[in-house]
Amino acid sequence: MEHSGKPWAEHSPYSYKGAIGSTAAMAEGLDRDIELLEIHEVSAWRQQLGAAAAGLFTAGPIGLIASLIAFRKLEGNWLPWALIGVLAAPPLAYGQWRGVEALQQLRTGGNEQAAFDLAAAQLITESDQIARSCALAQRQGSSDGPIRNPLDGSDLFCDPSYPTTVVITSRSFAPLQQPRSCGGSTLAPGTSAAQWLVSPAGTLVCQAIASSGFWWWEQAAIDRQALYRRCTENLRQEARTGFSRTAHQLGLRDYCAEERALLARDRIRAK
Repeated sequence: MEHSGKPWAEHSPYSYKGAIGSTAAMAEGLDRDIELLEIHEVSAWRQQLGAAAAGLFTAGPIGLIASLIAFRKLEGNWLPWALIGVLAAPPLAYGQWRGVEALQQLRTGGNEQAAFDLAAAQLITESDQIARSCALAQRQGSSDGPIRNPLDGSDLFCDPSYPTTVVITSRSFAPLQQPRSCGGSTLAPGTSAAQWLVSPAGTLVCQAIASSGFWWWEQAAIDRQALYRRCTENLRQEARTGFSRTAHQLGLRDYCAEERALLARDRIRAK
C-alpha cells in the first residue's frame, strides 16, 4: 500500500501534538515577558513617585520637579540622587520660603498702603472743606455753624469783623507715598499732615507738614524767640487800641498766626 509519496511520520498524530506544544510554550513565554515588563514599569513608576514625594517634602514644589528630573537622568540610581538631594534641598527650600514671604509682604504692604492713602485722603478732604467754609465765612461775614479746627476741635474765629489769619491743621496721617493735590498746591511724599492759612480776605493757602526729610533744617531756620517777641509786640499794639483793631488792621504782619501755625506743626511732629 502506497502513501502518495510522503513519509508516514509526517502524517503521524504525534507531529501535530508537538507543534501545538511548541506554540503553547511560545505563548506562555511571551505572556511571562509581558508580565515582567509590566512589573518593571510599575516598579519604575513607584520609584519615581517616591523620588517626587521626597523632593516635595524636602524642597517644596520646585524640589518635586528637580527630584523627578534628576532621578530620570540618573536612570534610577538612588545613591547619587540622594547625594544631590542632600546638597540641593536646603537652598531650594530656603529660596522658596523667602519668595513666598516676599510675595506676602508685598501683598500685605500694598493693602496697608492703600488703606493709609484712603485715610489720608479722607482727613485732607475733611480739613479742606473746613478751610473753604472758613474762607467763605470770611468773605460773606457769616457761617452756617461753628467752625472747629480738625487737629484739636478748638473754635475758629472766621469773622471779618475781627480780621486775622486763621490757621487750620488736619489730623496727622501716615506719611504720603505719592504726591497729592491740596487746593492749588501739591503735598509731597513724606507729608504727614496738611495746614491751611485763611486770610481775612477769604483766600487760603495749603501747605504740607512733613514728619521726615528736612525737618531739622526747618527747625534750625526758624528763630522761635524772635517770632514769640514779635507776636508779643503785636499783642501790645492791639492792646493799646483796646483790641478793637487787629494786626492786619494796624498794617502789621500777623506774627501770632505764624506762631499758631508753628505750634500746630510741633504738635503733629511730636506724635
